[in-house]
Amino acid sequence: MVFISASLAQDFYEFLNNAFDQPTLTRMNLADLSQTQLKLSSAYIYQDYFRERISGESTQSLFGGGVTVNLHAINARRSFKYGAIFKIQEQHENYSNLNSGLFINTDCLNEGRDLDLQLALGNERMLWGLRIDQRSTIFTAPLLINEYPESEDSQMNSYFLDWLEPSFGNELDAHGKFDLTGLQTFTSLPLGSNLILNLNYRVSETTFAPNVEYLNSSNIDELRGDRQMVFDGANVNQFLEISLENPLRSFKPTLTLQKNNADLTIENPLPEGVIDDFPELGWLDFSRGGGAFSIENQLQNLDLKLGVGYSQWEANTEMTTPVLGRYWFFPIAHAAQLHISGKSISQHLSLRRELIHRGISVDLNAGYQHAYFDFMVRGEAELEFNIRSVPIHDPLQFHLHTISIGVPISYTFNSFTLHYEINQVIPWLKRMDDSAFNFQGEGYQPDRKVRGGGQHMIELSYKLS
Repeated sequence: MVFISASLAQDFYEFLNNAFDQPTLTRMNLADLSQTQLKLSSAYIYQDYFRERISGESTQSLFGGGVTVNLHAINARRSFKYGAIFKIQEQHENYSNLNSGLFINTDCLNEGRDLDLQLALGNERMLWGLRIDQRSTIFTAPLLINEYPESEDSQMNSYFLDWLEPSFGNELDAHGKFDLTGLQTFTSLPLGSNLILNLNYRVSETTFAPNVEYLNSSNIDELRGDRQMVFDGANVNQFLEISLENPLRSFKPTLTLQKNNADLTIENPLPEGVIDDFPELGWLDFSRGGGAFSIENQLQNLDLKLGVGYSQWEANTEMTTPVLGRYWFFPIAHAAQLHISGKSISQHLSLRRELIHRGISVDLNAGYQHAYFDFMVRGEAELEFNIRSVPIHDPLQFHLHTISIGVPISYTFNSFTLHYEINQVIPWLKRMDDSAFNFQGEGYQPDRKVRGGGQHMIELSYKLS
């Protein structure tokens, strides 16, 4: 879960859009090549993802920030036009629950850098471009385990749960690196006199190699001491976007297809000469494929966009514990298998309206997203010493909603433009099945207050020519 939080924190809003079948694809278009300019801009972004307070005390928080520098260089003086956009971003995210009553406390920090370069060339009705981007993120997460699980089944405690604390200890150190490399190509081609076909293809690969270090003090002498688990994974995303537009009309249909494949293995480096443990602890395979169709239209000073999407999801995993200890002459280790498959159906609606345009520009952005997820979860544990377990064969069905509101404000004076934007996202989830899965913990806390989903951005740009 620490690795998932580290990954999602830096791409929270992009993750939401992908879950709703709305992948975020940015590219230069014909309008970007219509005017010669040399513009330099710098922006600061603050992300208030999540904050929790209980009885007036801060218990959990997830927030981040980043500084971005952009350079736009466009030469449109002749019929043959060309341009480039270069962006560099430094960012950080922090998740902390040191004051919470959770079983595990951590203070996780992500620090990363993004490099993004777009190149495009074309004329009045034709364009071809290329985008290359790289992202590198380092995260650290010291973990303090306050309490290990217990069971009412004495057999489960004696031959499984009681061995967790001596095997892993109470203080663990998780750290690692995420690297993303993306390549994107896009083009705009004329079809007849008043129709333009836009094609946009992007492929990106993320590699990650986090590890967890811990102290083993079990009753097997050869396994005692400093140990670690090494995670080795990769994730490949592919997007294809096809759209049609007419320069004389505002109507624009868009078809988007996406495919995602990820895999993960867990290695268990063994002390030299040790053979009574597993060198590998398991694997995970994930795949997701789907598509979406949307329509954009302009009604007077109202920009409207609506669409639908569909995706198929599947995940398979097999995991085993390291050898936790020895009971008499018998090593103690347990394993489990899990399979999740299903589909999601999504809808989205967004609008943009210009409110003021008199020296200062004020707009209103609003949107609603909904997706219904229908999954089936199948799992089975392979436990030793006659420990009983009930196989999982349950549905997991829920609705995910978000409402978003944003207000961008811009003021231009001479060659400078000052831009401020505030955005607020309100997500909520509603379970539809009666399975035993519980994601919200036990007990009701009337003095618990939660807020978040806010984003603030301030940008200053200067046109050099």
